[in-house]
Amino acid sequence: MQHPDLADLALFAGRDLPWFQQWTVGRHVSHCPACSVEVASFRKMLSTGLDGEMAPPVAWEPLAAEMSANIRLGLEASEAIAAYRQPASAPSPREERWLNWRAAALVASLTVVASTGWWFAVSEKKLNQPVAVVTEPAVVEATDSGVEISDGNGTLELRTPASRASFVSVSTHGAATTRYTDAETGQITINHVYLDD
Repeated sequence: MQHPDLADLALFAGRDLPWFQQWTVGRHVSHCPACSVEVASFRKMLSTGLDGEMAPPVAWEPLAAEMSANIRLGLEASEAIAAYRQPASAPSPREERWLNWRAAALVASLTVVASTGWWFAVSEKKLNQPVAVVTEPAVVEATDSGVEISDGNGTLELRTPASRASFVSVSTHGAATTRYTDAETGQITINHVYLDD
């Protein structure tokens, strides 16, 4: 069983709870001897009251007069501040035109700065973009001196020593192979060149 806290019991004793809480706490107190003792002690304190401890009566008339004077003073001060903040005279039409031209010049300057920044940003993007290069298809071919691969921009040549007899084969799939035998050691060297798509 969960008991109401002491604050709720004190408010129940003084009948200061909202009606639904008053009803639920009342049901609990009627079935719980410990909580009913607490409520009885709170009601006893309320019945004895604080008769001997009451503060002396307050003279409300002087306080009301002082409050009214403070309110009037505040209103007069706000009117004085409002009058001080208002310009003595409105600007002349010539001054107004000068202010309008300054505002227009400021807006034009900001527009120029913003558009220049945008133009530099776009120009930098264009400079950083790769340039399309037209490439010729790569070609693998056998030559008298070895095997050569060429793509139009450059050539790579794999040469066979001139003193050695070599065998060259070329396929239709873009590959070339050279084989030659070293006369001194008898070792066979194979060079295979191919295009990778």
